[in-house]
Amino acid sequence: MKTKLKWGREDIFLSIPDKNVLAVLEPSGGEPVADLAAEVAGLVKRPTAGPSLEEIVSTHKPETAAIIVNDMTRSTPTAEMLPPLLEELERLGVPSSGIAIVVATGTHRPMSDDETRQTVGDAVFSKYRVENHDCDSPDLVDMGTLSTGNRLMINRTVAEADLRLAIGEVLLHYYAGFAGGRKSILPGVAGRETVMTNHRMMTAPGVGIGIVDGNVLSEEMVEAVRDFCPLHFILNCVSDSSKHIVRVVGGHWYDAWREGIVTFRKFNFAPIAKKADVVFLSAGGFPKDINMYQAHKALYMASRAVRPGGTLVFFAELAEGYGHKVFEEWAKRRLGIDGAIEAFEADFRFGAHKLYYLARLAKECTILLYSRSGREDSELMFCEKAESLADILPSLAEKYGENFTSYVIPQGGIVLPMEDA
Repeated sequence: MKTKLKWGREDIFLSIPDKNVLAVLEPSGGEPVADLAAEVAGLVKRPTAGPSLEEIVSTHKPETAAIIVNDMTRSTPTAEMLPPLLEELERLGVPSSGIAIVVATGTHRPMSDDETRQTVGDAVFSKYRVENHDCDSPDLVDMGTLSTGNRLMINRTVAEADLRLAIGEVLLHYYAGFAGGRKSILPGVAGRETVMTNHRMMTAPGVGIGIVDGNVLSEEMVEAVRDFCPLHFILNCVSDSSKHIVRVVGGHWYDAWREGIVTFRKFNFAPIAKKADVVFLSAGGFPKDINMYQAHKALYMASRAVRPGGTLVFFAELAEGYGHKVFEEWAKRRLGIDGAIEAFEADFRFGAHKLYYLARLAKECTILLYSRSGREDSELMFCEKAESLADILPSLAEKYGENFTSYVIPQGGIVLPMEDA
């Protein structure tokens, strides 16, 4: 078979014998939600799980409300989802003067006024108080100590609100398993040390992309909301691999979010019967493969489809090389695979986690990298450099035999292979 893979702004064509290809793994598309505002308006009255917003307001009789929204690093259509939610709150008697919209920046930089206006919409920005969360603010509220020993410091506006609501999105996440739901609180509006202490658990067993059950990092986030800083109502959108919103879930912060995960799996997971000797994958072309810091997500996800001792053939241009200062610094320390793992586990540094993930992956399989990075830089990222397209297939046949098995993943960053149980 002849397959086309994106590489930067170019296309790469590979001719792989049919006998060697178990499947081409591509996610299924969904039917986009026709009217997002109407969908939200319906959900506040008839939620996916839990009581309606009217029942919640009737019980709590709030004078103040905080609505947590994503920052610009997420594609959540907040400006479309906010108005029907705000209209319902005001209809139920919550005054606009008592409503604050808090941008869940986590440890990201604050957004400018123009960015914030674009995120929430002109009308909302003009009428309501909108603030960026500051993870280093001196007035964070100490909500108590989690069972893990992590001290939960939360944005004051959120902590002191009578009613807490969140608009978010169910997405795959490296170590939280999935975004959405509880992440609006932790890390969304938490203090820096609270967030970093949580993220240090990314090396714990059971922590990984697409995993929430038995994931101690995610479970700490759940505890933070369940026992310390409750969310009273959420709205989370779910997209397919083409970024079409195929569903919005709303209501109970945990039950609705879990229902969103069920939908996400349907449209973004690719079931496989077994793992293969080889996986050919592209990060998806520019800008997804502009550097390894960005492109690595595709590699990490595709690794679910390769057997121990197998080979990931990774097509990523990497025009900007590493893409993160700390990542590059750690790579150039030449720690070796075991040394990088040991160093990171002993000294958590955000940015170095990408080298840690690459090292762990390189212990399990070979990463054959076709990119613009030189041989030395490729090796410092624990990859073998593929010098020529023409040499790739013969080298694999020599390594695994003429009948080697493989999967092809044209869009590595948006499909997660999952072996059938």
